[in-house]
Amino acid sequence: MGVYGIGAAYGGHRDKTKEFLSNQCACIGWNETEAPSLHKMLSKIRISDFIYIKSMSISTKSLIIKAVGIVVDDNIEEKGNLGKGVTVDWLWNGKKEIPITAEMYKNNVFNNTLYEEYLPEIQRLVLCLALKKGNGKHVELV
Repeated sequence: MGVYGIGAAYGGHRDKTKEFLSNQCACIGWNETEAPSLHKMLSKIRISDFIYIKSMSISTKSLIIKAVGIVVDDNIEEKGNLGKGVTVDWLWNGKKEIPITAEMYKNNVFNNTLYEEYLPEIQRLVLCLALKKGNGKHVELV
């Protein structure tokens, strides 16, 4: 089981979060020639992986989690005007803002369109939100 973060701000300002939720998908807005590495990473996502829609506030150094879901079909398909993606059962949506410490920010990937999440604190928070365990309130971020 992996945990992945994905951005939904196409072109940096067109937020597609509602479209991801209503179409039960997580997609890359770039085509394969523009972003071959992102498509390669998308192909690594499997059924039962967790994925969260995120944005990053540079000014406040905060990671914002907008939705959390579980991948239920890892066949990569064209999802209309959203691009290629996987099918997701969205389990939680809202807004959870996480302050990013200097240590977390030092070598961050939070601005990337898609990445595998390795920080245990954020992995735990994503799982708590997905499982609706206290809305993630009991998870301490260091």
